[in-house]
Amino acid sequence: MFKSEEIRWFFETENSSISKWFEENSYTFENTNPRKDYYLPLQKEDIGIKLREGNVEIKNRINRSEKEKFCKAEGYFESYIKWSFSSTEKDSLYEEIVEEEKYNWIGVSKERLSFKLNKDADKGFVKIKSDEFISSGCQIEYTRVKLKDDIWYTFGIECFGDKELKCGLSLIEEIIENAELKAENSMGYAEFLNRCL
Repeated sequence: MFKSEEIRWFFETENSSISKWFEENSYTFENTNPRKDYYLPLQKEDIGIKLREGNVEIKNRINRSEKEKFCKAEGYFESYIKWSFSSTEKDSLYEEIVEEEKYNWIGVSKERLSFKLNKDADKGFVKIKSDEFISSGCQIEYTRVKLKDDIWYTFGIECFGDKELKCGLSLIEEIIENAELKAENSMGYAEFLNRCL
């Protein structure tokens, strides 16, 4: 179980400013390993349950900030408590949901560009590969999402771990640049899925 704080936006078309920054830093959708997560439709905005690569993950939103603004972006920081545990190796119910798409779970395909930031005493914030484990830090991601036949994009910043670590605002401003991210599109996955279904 761990805590996190994140801000996220969803939009229907690719954001040229954000795409450009990731491409200039050698992150492209063509180089990603696509995955498919399965979400349990709960008709709730503050809790999400998903199956991801052999794990069961539960995410409970415990707080949402007032509208905040930086650069040309407006959005809401959301605080979460997360639980994650492995499914047993031959869990037949898990396999029925993922392999046979039974029981009305929602399959969401993702192509994800991401990296983590950690604080270094000498260098300030340093970039770390997204699959490398760190106990606290900040993850920045840009993801192309396929839900049913619709394509969406999401940009998110997630601070996690016991130590309070806020991402370097200058890097976020550099990534966002001229992107106008609206508060009405700022939400977590649970709220996004409820709006789409």
